[in-house]
Amino acid sequence: MRIQEFLTEGRNHPVICVDVQPEYCSINSGYGSSVCANIIDFVALRQTGPVLMFVNAEDQGLSGDTVADIQQYWAETVAEITNDYDNEQPINWKRFQIVDKGYGYFRAWMDHGIEPATIIATIRELYRQRVSDSRDLKFPAFNRRTTTQSLIQGAIEEMGGDSLIVNWTSVAQLKRYSGSYLVGGGRNECLREVELLMNAFNIRYKRIDSLVY
Repeated sequence: MRIQEFLTEGRNHPVICVDVQPEYCSINSGYGSSVCANIIDFVALRQTGPVLMFVNAEDQGLSGDTVADIQQYWAETVAEITNDYDNEQPINWKRFQIVDKGYGYFRAWMDHGIEPATIIATIRELYRQRVSDSRDLKFPAFNRRTTTQSLIQGAIEEMGGDSLIVNWTSVAQLKRYSGSYLVGGGRNECLREVELLMNAFNIRYKRIDSLVY
């Protein structure tokens, strides 16, 4: 859908923004350089509602970016968009909840080709058993398992030591952003992890494909 179609819902709409930061948006990154400015334009200038902003920052040791670097990158991009370099239009950071989430918590399973339905079932089972690592799941004996439990156990065995982990963000926080626009990237990487977690708990969202890299 085009951005204009989303704007008909009003500007005070919540947004979830994933990994729009220098490391992924530079010209040489090969990722989102062509779309990141449009994402920042949409989130910072065209919307006024709350923003849940997931980043990979050096706090987790997974990126060369700091949260301050990311905020500066957004401010500089807004200055370029508005052509106002002397009096940069300030970003209202009070609208933003910035979460340094790290990455790769579902990726081994995703990249291996485990079906999304199996990943979602595993996420739900982790929360049901109140553990965060798929290696800690406990199931009844084989002849007493449900079909879903057997499916999950089969995936765990297939993945060996590569676990699926769910404690990287707050589901309660995601639920507060139910119905949000979803933007950012990567389409089949970090953004997809957020989608799978939201799908596991039937949290509604509207992905704006033109603002996804």
